[in-house]
Amino acid sequence: MKNFTNLIIKAVMVGILLALLIPIFGRSTWSQTLITGLVLVVGSYVLGDLWILPKFGNVVAVIADFGIYALGIWAMTEALPQFILDSSGYWIIALALSAGEWFFHQYLLTTQAPEKR
Repeated sequence: MKNFTNLIIKAVMVGILLALLIPIFGRSTWSQTLITGLVLVVGSYVLGDLWILPKFGNVVAVIADFGIYALGIWAMTEALPQFILDSSGYWIIALALSAGEWFFHQYLLTTQAPEKR
């Protein structure tokens, strides 16, 4: 149940940021934004929050999330028609999402207290 709650919190954060930033740096349909958000949430949660964060800590997890977000956004713009972003948009959106991840990781570390292995 805690994973579901964490995914909902993360999905809200990612969804709000994507909905605000994609229109500034490009264009996409709402369904493409939703699909992109779901792909980014699942990918960054599994890799960044469940695997990297407990083993390496917040800083490494945020850096990894930045890479996941930048590559994920680029891949989705290549895969989805009519999803267009400026080149600076990839980086700024990934940076904004990673900044949000810093706070999300603080929440996870204080409420879930994952152990380093």
